[in-house]
Amino acid sequence: MKYKKIADFAQYNKYCEIHENLVFQNNEKFIDEIELLEVLIDEYDRRVNTTAPEMNPVEILRSIMKDEKISNVQLAKELGISRQLISDILNYRRNISKDMVIKLAYHFKLRPDAFSRPYHLKEQKIQSNEHAA
Repeated sequence: MKYKKIADFAQYNKYCEIHENLVFQNNEKFIDEIELLEVLIDEYDRRVNTTAPEMNPVEILRSIMKDEKISNVQLAKELGISRQLISDILNYRRNISKDMVIKLAYHFKLRPDAFSRPYHLKEQKIQSNEHAA
């Protein structure tokens, strides 16, 4: 059997790449294969997204980065953003913007809702620069 139920993120990425290449070829002889890949990919998305609903977007991002062995610097380069932005997101200092949700979802081949769930930022301590007169 050429395709089977997706077992892990690496296999998911492989199937997504195959799907993208087949769609790009725009050849009718691949329609059944494309549809099968879409079913397998959707099933994996539903399974993964429902098994970790308690994870917030930062935890999901951290988990993916750990699994894929991607550093903050490498991710920043791949997304064309600053290392500081990645650091701020991973340390709960900045929310993930709509633009960043789209970049992350596209980059990791996930649905945007994985990165658009609400979560809380850490409270920042405000430093006072007042001087006694």
